[in-house]
Amino acid sequence: MRDGSDLPADAPGQYMPLRADEPLPKAYFPDKLPPSLELTDAVIDEVSRAMWALGRLEGLGSEVDNPGAVFSSFVYKEAEQSSQVEGTAVTVSDLYRYDVDELEIRQTVESDHEADVREARNYIRALDDAISFLQTAGVERESITTELVTSLHEQLLIRGRSKGEDPLPGEFRPGYAVIEEQASQTLGKQIRFVPPKPDSVPRLMDDLERFIQRGSHWPTLIDIAVAHYQFETIHPFKDGNGRVGRLLVVLMLVSSGLLHYPMLYLSSYIERYRTEYADRLLAVSEEGAWDEWLQFFLRGIREQAEEAFVRARLLVDTRQEYERRYTDTAKSVRRLSLALFEDPYFTVREASERIGVVYQTANNAVGELEADGVVEEITGNEQNRVFRAAEIMDIVEQPANTLPDPDELVDLEQAWKLPER
Repeated sequence: MRDGSDLPADAPGQYMPLRADEPLPKAYFPDKLPPSLELTDAVIDEVSRAMWALGRLEGLGSEVDNPGAVFSSFVYKEAEQSSQVEGTAVTVSDLYRYDVDELEIRQTVESDHEADVREARNYIRALDDAISFLQTAGVERESITTELVTSLHEQLLIRGRSKGEDPLPGEFRPGYAVIEEQASQTLGKQIRFVPPKPDSVPRLMDDLERFIQRGSHWPTLIDIAVAHYQFETIHPFKDGNGRVGRLLVVLMLVSSGLLHYPMLYLSSYIERYRTEYADRLLAVSEEGAWDEWLQFFLRGIREQAEEAFVRARLLVDTRQEYERRYTDTAKSVRRLSLALFEDPYFTVREASERIGVVYQTANNAVGELEADGVVEEITGNEQNRVFRAAEIMDIVEQPANTLPDPDELVDLEQAWKLPER
């Protein structure tokens, strides 16, 4: 943390000394939006590349009548990665299994991991509800308000994993926030950044709301990058600022018409480069390093759009393969094979309810899909059996660096070989 006296003139804010009776010497106060900046050729090139990748992803998503029935796992992927940014070990499988009537996770005393999973499930519900709200209110940036942001925070933090102080779901922080970093093993932690005073948060959030709704003369992706920086700098809540800030990126992509379904999971990129991410944000505040931040953010949009496109293409191809494979089989088998994309973990009873057949018919359908390797039983139980859509989850959970290149992706048989189980 710099002392503030040496910040350059083009820094988008300043450190201001506080009263003698306040606990910290200085806090950072960002300027009103929009900032003064010139887009370099490198940034403009990154905008073009990110937009092309988003357009290809959106084009594939628009081919599906009900994207939620095919790509719901992407929302779970975002929740998984957002949770891991916060330091937990939640996986997509954990999130799906949480809703299955499985005895192992229905304990009287909740473990820390189960609390983490439940909090990640809050993330999914908050995103789903916000997308539904945008679709009802009109998918436009005017629908993103401070009230929506505080509502997201309330959904995220209600019954969260915080065991200490109340995280105040849906409320702006009443006190100071301090962002620390590990200086060394001997010196311990030191203050890295102090966001603005709590009494300035409502005014700054109102200014951010106006910017999100009105935009600027820059490309939309630049507006989103600037809005994300400003939100994280304001740090309006006591806890959960990172999660809300990442949700806000997804909502701005949808409300701006760049995506019609939340198929992009930016948290994966932030998790991979979390140190650089934090450094880039701080460098904007203290050095006015907009160019570096914008390029970093835009590369993240492009890389995640490319990864999501590959997974989406493989899921679509797999779904089409199931449609062909089970055309002449019992309707229950075909319907269950397609229902797996929305809920890849299930019990036989849940399968019977999902496709509207009696238990025995569902059990027969599950047995046929299990024989084909489409699903697998994961508990080893004779009762309360839980099944996993193996081929679908292999696509969702395959490490990104082992996926096919999006520019070389052809059909499923040539481009994808499912790992041996």
